[in-house]
Amino acid sequence: MINNSMMSLISKLRKHGIKGISSIVLRKIFLIEIMKFHYLKIKLDYDLLKMQLKDFDLKVKELKYNDFLLGDKSLFQGKKMEVIKKRFDDPTYKAYGIVENGVLIYSAWISLNILGLPIKSDIKLEESEGYLEDDFCHPAYRGQGIHSKMNIYRKFKLCELGKKECIIVVLDGNLPAIQTQIKSGAKDLGCFYTGKIFGIPFVNLNKSKYDSY
Repeated sequence: MINNSMMSLISKLRKHGIKGISSIVLRKIFLIEIMKFHYLKIKLDYDLLKMQLKDFDLKVKELKYNDFLLGDKSLFQGKKMEVIKKRFDDPTYKAYGIVENGVLIYSAWISLNILGLPIKSDIKLEESEGYLEDDFCHPAYRGQGIHSKMNIYRKFKLCELGKKECIIVVLDGNLPAIQTQIKSGAKDLGCFYTGKIFGIPFVNLNKSKYDSY
């Protein structure tokens, strides 16, 4: 007769698979969590971006902290809101997005100084570089091409702020996002790993190596 513990294990195996269960064990017991990312970079072309925005039909504005209070409560809460508040205290971060009928439909950030990663790092951007990060689309508005349009919009904003190059970091396995960036002219310069080993954060990105390609 199968006891409750065995039933629970079988249920978790069905839900997460062996790979998923192994990941959970490593994270919870050994405090090991490793993520693989692609490092993409694109040279910004002001005239091209301006042309691409010619028929831009989204009502985008520069967001304020209170706009995020109108976002999905399951996401925009706790530590997430603490991070957002810190960004608004830093003039090298800017947020753009869409608010309609009192609801945050889309939000996305640019960084002018730090290459932000899931594991806190102090990797600095070059003076000529900007970084796209942390975009969110309300579930009801996904699949409408908003993300692609907002990518163009943010790159144009980087141009206006004097940046010549744009960096994008994409989680390995997110092929649609990688292909979208490559299609827009970005080069996939390689992969790096970040995470925690025995609770100690690490990042093995050799930015100068990729930037020299």
